Amino acid sequence: MPRKIKEYGRQDLIDVALPNHASTYTVISHKSIMDLSTKALEDAGFKIVDEKYRATHDGNIASAIYRLNYGDDSELSMMFAWSNSYNKIMRFKCGIGAIHTKNDTSMVCGDMGSWARKHIGTADTETEKTIIEQVSLAKMYYEQLVSDKEKMKEINLDRRKQSQLLGILFADHEILTTEQASLIRQQMSRPTHTYENNESLWAFYNYVTLALQQSHPRTWMEDQRVLHWFITSLPYFQPASRPQVAAPVVEENVNEATVPFVDPRQIDLEDSIAEVLAEEANKTSLENNETEMVQDEESEEEAAPVYCEDRIKERIAEDEAAVAAVCDPDPHGDEDHVDGVDELPDVEVETTTIEDKSTDGGLETPFEDDTDFDFAVMDDDDSEESNDADFDFA
Repeated sequence: MPRKIKEYGRQDLIDVALPNHASTYTVISHKSIMDLSTKALEDAGFKIVDEKYRATHDGNIASAIYRLNYGDDSELSMMFAWSNSYNKIMRFKCGIGAIHTKNDTSMVCGDMGSWARKHIGTADTETEKTIIEQVSLAKMYYEQLVSDKEKMKEINLDRRKQSQLLGILFADHEILTTEQASLIRQQMSRPTHTYENNESLWAFYNYVTLALQQSHPRTWMEDQRVLHWFITSLPYFQPASRPQVAAPVVEENVNEATVPFVDPRQIDLEDSIAEVLAEEANKTSLENNETEMVQDEESEEEAAPVYCEDRIKERIAEDEAAVAAVCDPDPHGDEDHVDGVDELPDVEVETTTIEDKSTDGGLETPFEDDTDFDFAVMDDDDSEESNDADFDFA
């Protein structure tokens, strides 16, 4: 069973052993990010109200959310977030966002307020500069999120439209697991928190951010960014002050991963099903091959039977003995007797012969018959004229 993501304390992440990779790999430690972020926020006049850390069981992948005391909005508080890894499967990321105080969910800008850096070269020094830059623009990012929230409240979104957006996020953008999609569907039917309008785009946004709280630290920030970009890019979401932006660039190959990533949130059902189907297909293929081999062997036996030399000699001897038994004379001297053949009884057979008798130029037979045949012979002169035989029947 995969191990679940759990919350860590600050010291727990500091105690995680640093990686020992190739010389080209630049280590960005969890402790250094904590120290740099804390100093940059304090220097900009922000106070960290709360810290929350999540990490894998070995601490190699970690994320943090710092709630800040800035903001006059009753629903959103400013936050600073970062994600980091030691096992080469994720770049360092940081950005400004907001926390919804009602349900403790997060918001991260989809077109700005985030930065990612590979762990190579001068990544450690660039990390410090980027954290300072992000903090310096924190107020602008926060105000933009507050404006987006108010715009979402104005857009009505019935259940059918919410379902369509859920399907796009799950099947197209792939930022949701099956468990997260199921959780969102439950929120659509029975929301955990009540909003001003449960059939609004803002309510649906919160349903999704609630589910994204279960995201892995490796994908959490990017999932949040894609969600916010998607919502603010909808045709009916066109704030006058907000420029249209391109979709966030998805990291397809950061060329850092030497260890394959295993998502500890769940067992990959699709891979499990694929493995089962592959095993069944392989088993079926083997059975078919065995059947074909047996059929081929049987066909070869029928087409080319195997002859045994001793068997052939034995059959020839049996045939010669049978012929001799039938054709040889009787050993007792009776040449008329044949073994295996019964003697036939003497039967007197009367034969009838035809005798030539000159009776008026015809033939007289010994058979008694009531029919008399008279043949009249014509003179030579008559036969020469007609060449026809005249038969006179009496």
